[in-house]
Amino acid sequence: MRSSNRSTRQPCAPRGAMPLALSAALLLATPFLQACGGQDPEPEHAHEAKAYQQDAPSLREYELGGDFSLIDHHSQQFNLSDHDGKIRLLFFGYTSCPDICPTTLSKITRVYKELEPAGDEVLTLFVSVDPTRDTPDKLDEYLGYFSLNAIGLTGHKDEIDRTIEQYGGDYYIEESESAAGPLYAHTTYLYLIDREGTIRFLFTHEDTPEWIAAGVAQLLEAEPS
Repeated sequence: MRSSNRSTRQPCAPRGAMPLALSAALLLATPFLQACGGQDPEPEHAHEAKAYQQDAPSLREYELGGDFSLIDHHSQQFNLSDHDGKIRLLFFGYTSCPDICPTTLSKITRVYKELEPAGDEVLTLFVSVDPTRDTPDKLDEYLGYFSLNAIGLTGHKDEIDRTIEQYGGDYYIEESESAAGPLYAHTTYLYLIDREGTIRFLFTHEDTPEWIAAGVAQLLEAEPS
């Protein structure tokens, strides 16, 4: 992780107030063509046919990830391992992101609908890469726009940097003259984490809710070890 005045990634360009960006994202049925990220760990299906044209993801075990500790949107200590037993969907972003983050959360909302009633066993984790602006209260307000079982996470910059590096991700900060503040180009993968805390798949921002739900369903159907 590092801050940089130059970025190899496409930053999220500001687009007005947060509620407007969120309401627009909630109406979109297809993902944005431009991600807010770049050279992430390569997903298993990168060189195969389009993921959503297949029946279901072929799950595997990644050597990334592991336990971490941050602060949740209720200002309480959060440890990933405290939620073992649940299936988790984790991604990195920030509340001022005008496109990828609200679109991803909207997509995950649809995933929960696909999984009903078993969606209660799935926990979404939104880790902010912008701890200066993304306080617990801000995360709490932001997640309130979406109907899903989610926890917003923040912390000191070094804690967030350590976590995103642990998951093989990255982000870059680009200064902006916009009143919205700096832009963040960040990892956009959605990590599927099983009940034991192992990453089992990396979904891209182009994957459909149905494809994501098919991956989660495999873990829901598996017997807990």
